[in-house]
Amino acid sequence: MKKILTSCILPTLLFSVSTLASETKGYYLKPYIGLSFMSDINQNTGAEDIDVQLDQGFVAGGAFGYRYNDQVAAEFAWEYRTNDSETQLGGSNFPEGNYASNVLYVNGIYFFNPYGLLTPYAGVGLGWMQEIDIDLERDGLEDSFSNSGSITYQGFAGIEYKFTSKWSIHTELRYAGGKSGNLKNEDQNSEDVIIADLNYQPFTWQLGGKYSF
Repeated sequence: MKKILTSCILPTLLFSVSTLASETKGYYLKPYIGLSFMSDINQNTGAEDIDVQLDQGFVAGGAFGYRYNDQVAAEFAWEYRTNDSETQLGGSNFPEGNYASNVLYVNGIYFFNPYGLLTPYAGVGLGWMQEIDIDLERDGLEDSFSNSGSITYQGFAGIEYKFTSKWSIHTELRYAGGKSGNLKNEDQNSEDVIIADLNYQPFTWQLGGKYSF
């Protein structure tokens, strides 16, 4: 009797796992949230030295993609990121503020062979900064410096867990790099002060879900 049950149940379980792990082509949506880590910035901006101490921050985003087969997918992604900051600009100290960005990415993803319901993957992306800004705050007053149109890139690796034919969750590590470009003061009544080419090198740990159509 045990042999009969084993011979019936085991193939069924293996078939179920194989069915969930395999992928067919189609569209998907992938929202995510995560933690943002950025290295402190210490450089010359072209006019004055700047030293930006950055705390751990927050990331939120999402992607709309297409899975071509078991191995390859491409997606358009949006990401908002912010890290609190303390900034020394020349002889002026700004004890509060933040360094934030709003970025659009085009990503390519390669999925490796699955291990049961777990599938490791890696990818690269090219991004366009719709906005990047740094806010300098002191004594209740704020100066905001921003720019648009800079290019960034990223590389990432993660693991996806598929628990139904439509739904999966993932955890992922990402690194991005680039420059802010010329950040101009948003106050039209202020002097034409520019903070130039700050490093932009965020590291992200994220969690997200995915729904496949």
